[in-house]
Amino acid sequence: MRFLPTLFFSLFAIGLGSLAVIQQIRGNLDFIFGAPPLEVGDTVYKFDPDSVGRMHVLNDDGTRAVVIKKGGAWILEEPWQDYADARIVRSIIDFASRLQIEDVIARDDVEDLAEFGLRKNRIEIELFDKSGSPLCHFKIGRYTTWRGFDPTLKLEDPTQRPPSFPTLIIRPAEDEMEDYLYVCSDFADPSLREVRIRDLFSQSLRLFRNHLVFYNAPGFAGEITLKEKNSEITIKRDSMNKEDEWKITKPFELAVSPASLNRLILGLTKLQANIVLDESVIALPEPLLENIEHTISIRYFLPDGSLSPPVTAIFYPSENEQSTDVPVIISEGPGKKRSAILKVPSSPTSILSSIPRSVNTLRSRTMTSLQVKQIESVKVSDFTGRAVSLELELDPHERARRWYARVEEDGGQTGNIETYNGPANIFQVKELFEVLFKDEVESFTNDASTDPKIYGLDQPIRRIKLGLSGGNTINCVMGEKLRPQYFARRADGGRPLEISEEAYSAGIKGESHRELEIVSRPPEPNARPPSGLDLLGLDKPKVATIKGILIHLGQANSRHFFVNRLDKKGNNTPHVVEIQPEALNKMPLEPYHWRSVRLWNINRFEINGLIIKRAGEAALELSYNFYSQEWSATKEGKDVTSLLNPHKAEKLLKKLTDISVQHWIGPIADNASFRLSDPALQISVLIEDIDEEGIEQGKVRRELRLSEVVEGQSNRLYYGKTNSDPNYFLLDAPTFQRLSVELLEK
Repeated sequence: MRFLPTLFFSLFAIGLGSLAVIQQIRGNLDFIFGAPPLEVGDTVYKFDPDSVGRMHVLNDDGTRAVVIKKGGAWILEEPWQDYADARIVRSIIDFASRLQIEDVIARDDVEDLAEFGLRKNRIEIELFDKSGSPLCHFKIGRYTTWRGFDPTLKLEDPTQRPPSFPTLIIRPAEDEMEDYLYVCSDFADPSLREVRIRDLFSQSLRLFRNHLVFYNAPGFAGEITLKEKNSEITIKRDSMNKEDEWKITKPFELAVSPASLNRLILGLTKLQANIVLDESVIALPEPLLENIEHTISIRYFLPDGSLSPPVTAIFYPSENEQSTDVPVIISEGPGKKRSAILKVPSSPTSILSSIPRSVNTLRSRTMTSLQVKQIESVKVSDFTGRAVSLELELDPHERARRWYARVEEDGGQTGNIETYNGPANIFQVKELFEVLFKDEVESFTNDASTDPKIYGLDQPIRRIKLGLSGGNTINCVMGEKLRPQYFARRADGGRPLEISEEAYSAGIKGESHRELEIVSRPPEPNARPPSGLDLLGLDKPKVATIKGILIHLGQANSRHFFVNRLDKKGNNTPHVVEIQPEALNKMPLEPYHWRSVRLWNINRFEINGLIIKRAGEAALELSYNFYSQEWSATKEGKDVTSLLNPHKAEKLLKKLTDISVQHWIGPIADNASFRLSDPALQISVLIEDIDEEGIEQGKVRRELRLSEVVEGQSNRLYYGKTNSDPNYFLLDAPTFQRLSVELLEK
């Protein structure tokens, strides 16, 4: 009888010992007794999303997927051997790691799991870490009527309604957790996903195949090649260092337009198919030049700085004229290609159509193909000996580098004469730099020029020398050439139109031409008679008859300007560009253009008084003592000091000693001279003249006259001139308003 109690206590002790060992190994006894429910607000699983290395998916239609991570890329092993869409995979991992519980349902309280979408309509997810250990295993059921808002999401516009998705039924599949169902929020990173989570599993998991043409980001590329039947363009950079810029290396050595490069990289990054098909679906011919439209190849930087084998997208023609997409296959090297056909949209508004693929759309469209940050000095000169030199020098007052100008002209036997040397006019520097480094050229005239005379480059009207950081220099020349333009109009009053030389020659011969047929159309009713016909050669035209309609033909010469960048030996290069005629006006050589914006050098302590005269008013005379800070005022012989606002007078005095002109316009300006004959505002500054020995010599009057450029409220600029300088200038409206302040209280 004692045997039974002993056996009982032995078994009990063994059981307790086993439970203790299991508790120590697993940390809990949930797999035996069942885990208690998680609480509202908890997350179902806690793991690092970056630790995931494998994913298993069982779809509601029975389709299975296996996705693994290899070398930084997500690869589909089932149901296809193909690249997986990293955005889809990351969206699922992000979803699984953020399953926040909104409600808890005991399994025992559920009669039929089908009511919760956990039978035929369920989606099952398993995630494993990179060593193969399980991280989570759960089933996704139906949506509920609740919606969840991500509390961690920060919107740029706080008034905007945050995105939300319906909550879902989630059932963990782990043995110790399957006693409970959870209603969970669907939080989504907007950069990864903008649709509900179950939508990612539609179309028998076809969305899992990578739809991007280039799996790796083109931003990590070191070389991009665009090849068509009759052309090949290669752009390249030496490294991913920001200082190493992209350059066109084929068919010519050319600088790249930053804007076009951004469009190219962004377009290649976003380029994707609307559907990915198996190779067996479409029978495509061999990717020979005669069978394809074009190719785009990318070589990426490897960790050691070398370039990878090219990844090439091969674009075939559309299947028919009605197709809005083209088939594309991806080659990843000799004998290796992606086992899929991508159908890429090709309509005029598609990403593919927006990608620049010609030399003239990719190359830099500025005159010098340089950036301001590269420049240390600039020299512009002409054939008469005039020259403007700009140098970056340290300003001791501002403790920063600024541009200084030195303007010279030919003095004959005495050598060059310096006409200005000082701080450069910041507005004129801005204009010059715009034409050199920002403004787009008119056209790329020739990339194989052999005769500079064709463009007037043998006798340049401007020479431009650019000093770069590091001591290198670049030289350019500008030429001018008169070239004919051709115009035509109906003899009975039609509007003049520019036509081609071919159309003009046809008209002279009495032959019809499409452009002349357009000209011969009836004029618009009530059209104004054209003016300036003499400028178009139509004041004394040649007459032609086109289909019974009399046509006037005219020819006129127009000035064209061309720029050529010289080689290191100073010889012309084959690349010639045409620039806008206005560009010449932005690189003046007259000294007044480059003068500092500061109007005059007057110190406050030198001023003894002011005389202010407004149009239609009597003059206000002010006396001022710098040391006592005392003012006195008279108007029409009466003392009005008591009405003077000293604070406004002090502000006016400060502004007078620090006037900046908007633009110098030189000594000859007829309209400015006329306007200033009766100025809107005239201020005389009385200065105590002191000789070199410090002895007072009397008062000197410095006079400033200002008048609006155009009458009325639309005026934004004012003409100005002083009595000590022959040059007129322009002043902005805010400065005029501060100078014309009313000083007397009423």
